[in-house]
Amino acid sequence: MKTKILKLFFILFIMVIDLLLLVRVTYFRFYEAAEPTLIKATIKDNKMIISFNTNEQQLNNKVYCTIKDNDEVPKITDNSWILSKNNQCSFEINKKTYKAYLMSSDNKITFVDGSDKLGNITKLQINKNKIYLALSDTYTPTLTIDYVGNINSKVIWTSNNNKIANVDENGKIEGISKGETKITAKVMNKEVFFDVIVTDLIVKKPKEFSNKKPYLPCGKYSEKDNDLLDEILADRINTVGYKTRAGAVESARFLALEFPYKIRYFSENGRGSTNGVQGEGRYYNKGLYLHSSRFKNIKKTAHGPKTWGCSLYSNPSHGNRPNGLDCSGFISWVLLNAGFDVGDIGAGLAPHLDLTDYGKRTNFNYDIVKSGKVKVGDLLSSGGVNGGHIAMIAGEDDNYYYVAESLWTSPNVSVGIYKYSKKTIFNRYYYVMFMDSYYKEDGKLTKLWY
Repeated sequence: MKTKILKLFFILFIMVIDLLLLVRVTYFRFYEAAEPTLIKATIKDNKMIISFNTNEQQLNNKVYCTIKDNDEVPKITDNSWILSKNNQCSFEINKKTYKAYLMSSDNKITFVDGSDKLGNITKLQINKNKIYLALSDTYTPTLTIDYVGNINSKVIWTSNNNKIANVDENGKIEGISKGETKITAKVMNKEVFFDVIVTDLIVKKPKEFSNKKPYLPCGKYSEKDNDLLDEILADRINTVGYKTRAGAVESARFLALEFPYKIRYFSENGRGSTNGVQGEGRYYNKGLYLHSSRFKNIKKTAHGPKTWGCSLYSNPSHGNRPNGLDCSGFISWVLLNAGFDVGDIGAGLAPHLDLTDYGKRTNFNYDIVKSGKVKVGDLLSSGGVNGGHIAMIAGEDDNYYYVAESLWTSPNVSVGIYKYSKKTIFNRYYYVMFMDSYYKEDGKLTKLWY
């Protein structure tokens, strides 16, 4: 009997042990199966999304997530942990490197592999949709990259036709031959492209105006050429700022430096405000006056209409001269194209409105030069009550002012940018007009064009 009891007890003991082992194995298998698996992080828009596979009910809904933008490993007690929902967490992120972590119900913290390598480009933008280049001229566009997370910011630049325009690894574009092509900038999976027009209608801006540049011949340009030149002029001004000081300066620089011919000085045959004559020494419209299609803008003539470069009788000069611009006609045209319509006015110091009245007129002397108040874009005058000469400062370095003007004396009977020493310029120009109150904004102003 005693032996049977012992045997029964032994059998019961073995059964209890087996049951305990079964419970233990089942518990750990269940627990391990409940641990988050297939953990991954992705980027969508400006958010990092952490997702995983598990049965959250088995874990009592206690899977937490957090991200760090440094190398600090989060602690269990960190207040940055958020409770997951539907096996997912979401965090808004910025331009930083983030490391994502999970914490399961047993307080086990897991780093989400690859989360610190994730990034997304939210916007890729170029500063211009179309670029105009002279032969051998270069331009480097500005590329704006907005992103979140950690990205590979390397830009891959390509040209559709390297024989027209080439682009190097830094985005510097060079005009090779006449034509049109596309340049593409690619960053990761995003790309942006823009047109490049290479033309011989303009030349690369020289460091100084060359008086050896030929005079504009009559009938040189077609309507299409005139249209394209107008586009380029508007583009140059808009790039630095329409209705800004820089825009006015760029207008003067374009006609004197990028346009490949000299525009003659022409003593005007009248004005719209007096006898109504237009386009004879002055031009009251935006763009260049190079083709007969522009005649539709001319309301009244004296001996025209004739475009710039074509021979026209000048009443003040008593003879035929190639049509062009006088000094106030040039400055008025420069300002008009930059968005400042000064009207039909001259250059003197008369009681009526003149160009000398648009800025703060100040006696010009070396003390004013040394004061640093004079800026590129200010106007200069050598005039008196009965008339005078008007010009614009289009450049400046330590020793010189570069003055944009239309001159009537040989050998410079043309629009150009002429160099004057800062030590003697006030012997030529008696007044400087400070134009801050007129322009109001400087735009992307530069002291020189190169």
